[in-house]
Amino acid sequence: MSSLKKIGKVTTDSIDNSQEYLKHSWEYYKLKLFMHTAELSIGSIKLAFFSILGIMAIALFSIALAIYLGDVLENLALGYVLTGVLYIVLMFVIYALFRKKIEKRIIKKLSKTILRDE
Repeated sequence: MSSLKKIGKVTTDSIDNSQEYLKHSWEYYKLKLFMHTAELSIGSIKLAFFSILGIMAIALFSIALAIYLGDVLENLALGYVLTGVLYIVLMFVIYALFRKKIEKRIIKKLSKTILRDE
């Protein structure tokens, strides 16, 4: 009978240890999820803030360029059209030249943030 009691105690201890391990693992993954969510939130807020400031600066410079071109060409509407065409051409050039580099950089940053082991 004593060997059955020992086996029962070992089994009970194993179950208790397994439950404790699962509890601590659950807490660890909740904390890790919180950390990744916080990093993502902070990064998104910073990106939004600097994007808004950048767009405001580009908008003001674009208006100034359009007015300048309008004065030079003596047609304000043509100045605005040329500024718009400049941005469309610039967009296509950047897309054609840097598309792969931008994709690689995004993938590297995401993999570094999400897949790192700590």
